[in-house]
Amino acid sequence: MPPLFAKNGFLPLGRYSVSFDEAESMLVSAPEFEDSATRTRLWDGLHDYLDPFLTLEDTYVDDLGGIPLIHSLWLGGSFVSAKLDPANIDATLLIDTRAERAVRGKPGSKWLTTAFQSRSRMREKFGVSPLRIGYQPVPHVFEPERFTPDERTYFTERGVWDDWWQRCRLPNTDDRSPSEDSASPARGYLEVRL
Repeated sequence: MPPLFAKNGFLPLGRYSVSFDEAESMLVSAPEFEDSATRTRLWDGLHDYLDPFLTLEDTYVDDLGGIPLIHSLWLGGSFVSAKLDPANIDATLLIDTRAERAVRGKPGSKWLTTAFQSRSRMREKFGVSPLRIGYQPVPHVFEPERFTPDERTYFTERGVWDDWWQRCRLPNTDDRSPSEDSASPARGYLEVRL
């Protein structure tokens, strides 16, 4: 389990690997969230959001050859903080592009597009604000001159969202956009194993 929330209300810096059950224990059923009006509903929404991915994995197990659609799930934002009633769950899904290609065009696979088309629609329907990274297993990581365009995109997207989930918006300011002043890492986030 990751360390407890720091004085700023967030996890200490870093990415912490936890199981789905550990994340639930920490972010939903922990004693400090007993009076939360939103956490259980949002966690149930995350279950509902993830279910079509898991159904695709179960349906096309032979086509996938043991490769999961969701390589990993990153959770950040106010849900991964001491805030009693966060408004939504900020999630980054690392979708394995090999698995995605294996099920594309098959019944039910439209979800792989729908799930990321409109963050506001997913937030409204499930309470989840999702982002997608196309996961690429890259064996020649120390030879960037060999990277394909897809591999470069993967590393860029992974780096962007790793950076973002460690930032905090500046307090007492009207501009809540990312800025140079808010670029320093100030919190941690979770990598949830499914």
